[in-house]
Amino acid sequence: MKTKFVLLTFTFLFTVIFNAEETPLSIEEGQTWYLEARSNKLTPSSSKVLYFFSNDAYNTYQARIFSDWDRFSIVDSRNLVRLNKGDRVQIIESKHFEKIYKVMLLDGFEKNREYFVIKDDLLKYFRLNENNA
Repeated sequence: MKTKFVLLTFTFLFTVIFNAEETPLSIEEGQTWYLEARSNKLTPSSSKVLYFFSNDAYNTYQARIFSDWDRFSIVDSRNLVRLNKGDRVQIIESKHFEKIYKVMLLDGFEKNREYFVIKDDLLKYFRLNENNA
């Protein structure tokens, strides 16, 4: 009887531990996020970007989802803002069913201007400032 109880307890604990999912960060207006990933404005191949137009960001998002780069993602590189590591953005509002966010760039030459970022990129490459959490 005692071994059954111990086995049941361990089974329950392992089930809870392995099924526990991380709660996704909620993205809210007014939050400040900073770029944690390696990025440099001068290297176009590996730099992280913000988009001038929400449609460009949404088309890129769709191209990633459907793997159709010819049809969806035609974005002029002049309509991108390349970022350096540590650049901060402030969330203004969500667009396109919360897949794209309008942000204000707080650092760099292009600061205090509004741009757009893909939600997946925001969650993958940026971190929420601790004073905003």
